[in-house]
Amino acid sequence: MLNNVNRKKLIILVFFMMFIFGIIANLRGQIGPLIQQDYQINHSKLGLVLGCLSIGGIIANFLSGISIQRFSLKKVLIAGTLLSILSFIWLNYISQYYLLIIVILTIGIGLGIINISMNTLASEVFTRNKGKMMNRLHLFFGIGGVITPIYANAILGLGFEWEMIYTFSIILVSAILIFTMYSKFPKEDTVSENTKKEDISFRGVLKDARVRVFALMFLANGGGELGVVTWLVLYLKEIQGRSEVEAGFYFSLFFILFSTGRFLASVIVERVGYLRLVLISAIGSLISVLLGIFGPDSFAIFFSISGLFIATHFPTMQATMFEIFDKNLPTIIGLTMTTGSIGAILLGNLFIGFCNDLFGIRLGYGVVISYFLLLAGLIIYLNRYLDRNRLFKMD
Repeated sequence: MLNNVNRKKLIILVFFMMFIFGIIANLRGQIGPLIQQDYQINHSKLGLVLGCLSIGGIIANFLSGISIQRFSLKKVLIAGTLLSILSFIWLNYISQYYLLIIVILTIGIGLGIINISMNTLASEVFTRNKGKMMNRLHLFFGIGGVITPIYANAILGLGFEWEMIYTFSIILVSAILIFTMYSKFPKEDTVSENTKKEDISFRGVLKDARVRVFALMFLANGGGELGVVTWLVLYLKEIQGRSEVEAGFYFSLFFILFSTGRFLASVIVERVGYLRLVLISAIGSLISVLLGIFGPDSFAIFFSISGLFIATHFPTMQATMFEIFDKNLPTIIGLTMTTGSIGAILLGNLFIGFCNDLFGIRLGYGVVISYFLLLAGLIIYLNRYLDRNRLFKMD
């Protein structure tokens, strides 16, 4: 068991990790054009490079949860930080495109391991008001994202090449590594014999019907969240004929309201109930996007307003899992984050892009409505048929 002092130290570590993860994970927007210019590659090849960050994250999600249960959280987190540091160093010694793909994939794996470890640690140290704490934790990801362009431009402004943005990030990741090495983690001493005997594979945890529903919920949310963000500017410019400046305004406002939504959720989630809040937010997201698409052009503000609702989904669903499951939680976290990433790539990017080409951008973008409708339906199903109305009462 952790004493209060050590628990508080680990809570600080979790928030610090999320802040650093927010900075580094959002660098892709800054380095994309610089990679393209440096390696003289077209948009498709650049897309493959940046896509490898997501693929690396999926690989990490797939493996990390099971590894944490087999080898301990502390060991896996140390491995993730060391892999990230080595990848950042390696980036400075390559000049070929295909080596770049391998290094970026490795960076994605390292960051993914840190992400899974961070969320697993949060499930251990947030013992009270988990919905409040998870929404506040993920607010720090947004704060890190705000810092990202300032951080990147400061390094570039000193005359360094784009690779040095990651090289200087070694300082940030090393701080996580040092803090981790000199901290006592929950259940770090031994991996129990029961854990070794249990089926901790994805197939094993999927025997629980609730896990299957949560996996689908994260799949739908991944598609909805990334779908709204990825295609918003294109929709505003192509369908509503808005300028770059106008589209940029609505895009920025989305993220301002997204961050606001996570703060507000942290205030009200314990009173409203975890899944009830996600249900309300899923319906709010659905209605907002619906009004933005089928309302007059002046209703474009509702696209931005959807960020206020979408923000609550991911952290509150995670907090719900922390409350419900007391066995194999690292594996379940890994599974749900894997399906969330797959949903983002397949549903949020590829499928909507396919629908845009086939049916037009208006109907293609409207596909995100079905994702939020699916999310709401899954919550109702989970509550009504699997847990007999217990999940709406989180006290």
